[in-house]
Amino acid sequence: MPRLFVAVPLSQPLKERLQTIQPPKTRGISPMAPDNLHLTLQFIGNADPEIVLKALATVSASSFTLEFTELSQFRNGVIWLGVKDNPGLKALQLSVLKALLKAGLPLEKKRFVPHITLARYKRHVPQAVISELIKQSAADVPAEQVLGFGLFNSQTVDEVLTYKRIRAFPLAT
Repeated sequence: MPRLFVAVPLSQPLKERLQTIQPPKTRGISPMAPDNLHLTLQFIGNADPEIVLKALATVSASSFTLEFTELSQFRNGVIWLGVKDNPGLKALQLSVLKALLKAGLPLEKKRFVPHITLARYKRHVPQAVISELIKQSAADVPAEQVLGFGLFNSQTVDEVLTYKRIRAFPLAT
């Protein structure tokens, strides 16, 4: 069964800009591949894609604009770019969550922290190095108009993690 998640895809210009603020690849730090950059709305895990697709077809939300804050870290080894508080994003994420729960999918109970993962780091990387990397400002990262979301499959092929979009879902404009 595929490992699934629901996410907002990012435009190519935004992905290119994010590459300029990603930490460089070094021993213990791995930047996300440009094609893997996205904003996760809900991780699902192993599930039947047909059930998930039917659930997501019921989601109704309007387009909105993403704006970004600063770089930060999760202690589990993730360097990320924060997203400013946004009612449109919250409404979309809640609509996705409700649709998936209504379909009977068992989901993790996790608080939604909107972010874009830029890199992963190993435990041996000193905190001082991570702190220096996240001092980078996100002030010049352009806003992004969100016109849709998608269902994605996470797979590792030859030790390379890739995210493939299964289907796109447009938002009302």
